[in-house]
Formats: sequence, C-alpha cells, structure tokens
Amino acid sequence: MKKAMCFVLVSVFAAAGANAYFNGGADLTTGPGDYRGTNLYFTAGTDNFWLTPSMATYNSDALKKTRRTFQLRAGYETELYTLAGLAGMTPEVSGYSNNFAGGDITVSLTPGKGGKSRLAGPNARAGGSGGGAGVTRIDVGAGLKHTIHDNTIGTDTKTGQTEFSLFAGARVLMAQLGASYTGYAYGEEKAAPELGTVPGLNFARSAYPRSSINARVTLPGYPLVTPFVAYTGTKYKAGEKDSSAYLFGADLDLNMVAANVAYQIFNDGSARTSFISIGAGIKF
Repeated sequence: MKKAMCFVLVSVFAAAGANAYFNGGADLTTGPGDYRGTNLYFTAGTDNFWLTPSMATYNSDALKKTRRTFQLRAGYETELYTLAGLAGMTPEVSGYSNNFAGGDITVSLTPGKGGKSRLAGPNARAGGSGGGAGVTRIDVGAGLKHTIHDNTIGTDTKTGQTEFSLFAGARVLMAQLGASYTGYAYGEEKAAPELGTVPGLNFARSAYPRSSINARVTLPGYPLVTPFVAYTGTKYKAGEKDSSAYLFGADLDLNMVAANVAYQIFNDGSARTSFISIGAGIKF
C-alpha cells in the first residue's frame, strides 16, 4: 500500500508541471480512556485532478495496541461537480483488520458561484467571504462505501458494512450550512467494527451504527479565523443506546499555514465525555 501511494504521487509530480499544488498536515485527537487518534495526510493536484494519501492511527486503553489505517483518495473536479474515489486498509493487529473502498459525487446547483470549493460532503471546505444576500450557492451529493471487518481471534469471522450517504450544503447570508444523512447495512454481524467511524465524530469507536445525521454551521468571512459548530446524532443496532455529539471549533488561515482546534462533547446515552482535536498544515 505504501509503495502504491509513492508511485501515484511521483506520477502526479511528473505530469503536473507548473500547475501543481500541494498541501499536507497532521491532526491529533485526545479523549477519555487515554484515547489518542492521529491523521497524517498529503494532497498533490493539478487544475482538475488530485490525490490524497493518508495514514490514521488509533490507540486507547480498550484497544491496548496501536491500529494504523492507510487510505488513498483521488478526485476529479470542475466548477460543476467533484467525483472522488477511495480505497484503504487497516493491517491486522490483535486479530482485527479491515479493507474498504468507496466513492462519492458532489454537484453544484449554482456553478460559477464559488469555484470548485464544496459546501458539503467529504470534499467540503470553508471558503468565500460569507457575504451576500439570500442563498448564493447550493451543493448536493451522495456517497457509497463498503468495509469488510475481519476478526481472526478464535474462529475467522467477517462482517460486511455498507454506508450510503446523502448530503447538501448552502451559503445563506453570512453562513455556510451543511447537512448529511448516513445509513448502514450489514451482512452477517460476526466481527464488530472495531474502528467504526461516523461522519461528524472526531474519533473512532467499536459499534454497529444504524443511521446518523450531521448538521454544521460555518461562519466564513472573519479575518484569519473561521468558527464553526456542528451536531451529530447516531442510532445503533445490537441494543446500543442512541448517541449525540456537539462540536465547537475554528479554522485559522495564515495563507501558507493553516491550523484548527475543536472541542467535542459526546453523550453515549449513559455518560458524557469530551474530545479535543488540534491540527496544522501547510499549502503551496
């Protein structure tokens, strides 16, 4: 996987020439039970095509050993749409591993107003002045991802997990709004998704999500700082209680250097816990 990532990056560098752009960074999330998650990423692109290899790590008192997830995401974008695909894996640690692949598309209903930036979905990013009257931009999209969770402790068991998502975003007056719905379908529920991720949650947890909604409000246009707030509500299978999470944070843009900080309050139906996330990156 690492060699494949290096090969595609070198190919992009060779083909990109003067139109190439690059950015990369790192994120860190800490939480209860000595939870620690990191994400290292790098993007290389041209006018319309980009590649983003990344490596995420997870560890906690419950996991005991560090898990590493390698992912490669690629996309093609125009002012009208962004089409992207991804593939990745988590090598086996303590009997657990996974493999996944998926794709998504985002379409702008108002092409030409905001360029190639997107307001919702996996390709969303804050941007624009935040000014204007009424609704000045609308984006909609959908995504699909399939993961095979494998647990080899005892007998070799596997669980197929399919995620399907719908999302939309709009720039209204001074605010950038985004919302998404994600549904989950399973094959035989034999291997628990040990590194389950839900859109809107800044951490991974072992669970069988049934459905999830996420809503986010971003306020671009302030000098250097872009504040945001978000809500995520998730329903689960296997008799697990519903959960809710509130996220408060801000992005800092200093031209070539960017940073972010976020505080998330998570309620699993029995107790409240909190997670702190920080990140930094460069772009050129």
